Amino acid sequence: MKHRGWIFCFLLFIGSVIAKIPREYEEVVNQDNLLFTVTEPYMLAYTYQMKHAFMLGTHFPDGANKTLKNLEMVLADPINGCDPLRNEIYAPTVILMERGDCSFTVKAINGEKAGASVVMVTDSQNYEFGFRQYYVNMIPDESLDRAEIPCVYIAPVTGRYFRDHLEEGGTIKLNLPVERNDAPMVHHQKRAPWENWPEEEHLF
Repeated sequence: MKHRGWIFCFLLFIGSVIAKIPREYEEVVNQDNLLFTVTEPYMLAYTYQMKHAFMLGTHFPDGANKTLKNLEMVLADPINGCDPLRNEIYAPTVILMERGDCSFTVKAINGEKAGASVVMVTDSQNYEFGFRQYYVNMIPDESLDRAEIPCVYIAPVTGRYFRDHLEEGGTIKLNLPVERNDAPMVHHQKRAPWENWPEEEHLF
């Protein structure tokens, strides 16, 4: 009987903890990935998938102006986003960070404080040119803090392409999010040839 009473109390405690977590922090595992397009440079001008981490930050705008246009992408300094960023941001910007070394919450807050419009996280150190392009569910740490800007995760292979281009001194401009568009005559509306978009098993 004592064991049953202890188990009951433990389950009651767990239930009370879960009940205190706002529903906005619950990850929707089957949530469809959003899309974004790169418009410059031409060799990267394709459509890509991104996983929206709505529990870390805000949603994208609604309505006719929901697409954030002509944002410039920059690399976070430091790249992992775990310390206050040294970036000087004066225009609408997507800041690209690497996964690891600290919580996603810390990365999101540091990106917001630096002036970024969107925080984008990837894992370019572990990219693979295979069939499976995984996307990570970015969840908050125990603080449950959140940024006041959108936060997204992109495939490692895409992150590698972006990071290589930026480290070579190139620039990247993008629009996000965008609607799916199969227009064959517009280059940047085609899916990136190195990304695979399987209907299932795209979450890690």
